[in-house]
Amino acid sequence: MTKGGSRREGVRAFRLSAGLADRLRRRILGGEFGPGGRLPGNRELAAAYGVSVGSVREAIRELDAEGLVEVRPGSGTYVARDLRASWPPGGERPLDREQVEELIEAREVLEPRLAELAARRASAEQVEGLWRALERMQESISDPPAFAEADVGLHMAIAEAANNRFLMKATSDIRALLRRDMELSAEVGIRRAGTLQFSVDSHRRLVAAIAAGEPEKAVRIMSSILRRNRGFVTGLYSGGMAAEGSGEF
Repeated sequence: MTKGGSRREGVRAFRLSAGLADRLRRRILGGEFGPGGRLPGNRELAAAYGVSVGSVREAIRELDAEGLVEVRPGSGTYVARDLRASWPPGGERPLDREQVEELIEAREVLEPRLAELAARRASAEQVEGLWRALERMQESISDPPAFAEADVGLHMAIAEAANNRFLMKATSDIRALLRRDMELSAEVGIRRAGTLQFSVDSHRRLVAAIAAGEPEKAVRIMSSILRRNRGFVTGLYSGGMAAEGSGEF
């Protein structure tokens, strides 16, 4: 197998485990698996969801790290007895100004590089996925919460298209915070423009650059999108609508 093929397989394995973790998380939080209850065994889950036992183990590790489950060697995996104390990770408190700026800083370090790698490495299937994610953004241009969810989906798809499992993991780790950051930005954007079409347009240029295999252009567009996001979000924390010179509009 080629190095690129191995890399894509690694990212695909991570995507499967992350997807399984999401499905189990929903079942736990929805009450299907009650507090203190035992989950099905790893082999049983693997057969039920059509994934490898290794993917199940990774998904369980993620849920364990979040405090949703407890792994008891020789006994099995059990749902936490007090879900309110363990979910969401870190509690419901909103991020303060310093935390928001650190999150934005992390995105500015990580995401231009992801865009560059995606432009160099994305498969035809992954590019198709980017266009589909963009269409979901287009369908939500007047609904900030739905738009933020679609926006996160596109940025996660870019991370996947970078074909680096560790960068994908880093992006996945801040997914919940990423959604809140994007929702704040969408709220400001819709107040300024009445619609979020401007954001769809800039992301369309980004996807086109990735699809065309133009890494330098993809970096420039992603960086501009992130500057706009910084202006919108920090503007809220400063009591204003947005900072001037905040990237593409």
